[in-house]
Amino acid sequence: MSKLGKTTKVVLGVPTAEHIELVASRARLCDREDMEGLRPHSSIMNVIMGDVKLSRLVYALYLDGVPHAVLGVIPGRIEGVGIPWLVGTSDVDENPLPFARISLSVLELMQSDFPTFETFVCARNRTSTLWHRWCGFKFEPEKIKLGRDYYYRAIRRLGTKIKKREGI
Repeated sequence: MSKLGKTTKVVLGVPTAEHIELVASRARLCDREDMEGLRPHSSIMNVIMGDVKLSRLVYALYLDGVPHAVLGVIPGRIEGVGIPWLVGTSDVDENPLPFARISLSVLELMQSDFPTFETFVCARNRTSTLWHRWCGFKFEPEKIKLGRDYYYRAIRRLGTKIKKREGI
């Protein structure tokens, strides 16, 4: 449960290099483990900056002017398909509801350029799995080995109808 009230506002903005560095230095454990599993010989900052450079869209989520997450979309090989990514700080895990509340709006905004999102979600990362399901991603049942871990392929299409969630 979030320690912040329902009136707490998370703001979407364009991150500076310093904001990306801050998020990288405070990345939550589940995101660190995902990045280390896929790219074991790269620093967290290098992984994030690699994704930033490949992305058409890059945003940050700010709470009280402090960046708590960086996210973006990398164009896929097929027109209209994007590969979303997100790295959050440990503060997102401590106060998840404000970030969960804005997630659907941000996804819809980013999907105006990419009607289909396709990504791989680490089967060990319960936080990421729950968030993707909450946001309407559909998971394929089989797992694929990428790097050291197994991943589910997850797809979300523009206009995905989400059931109303109680308390959010």
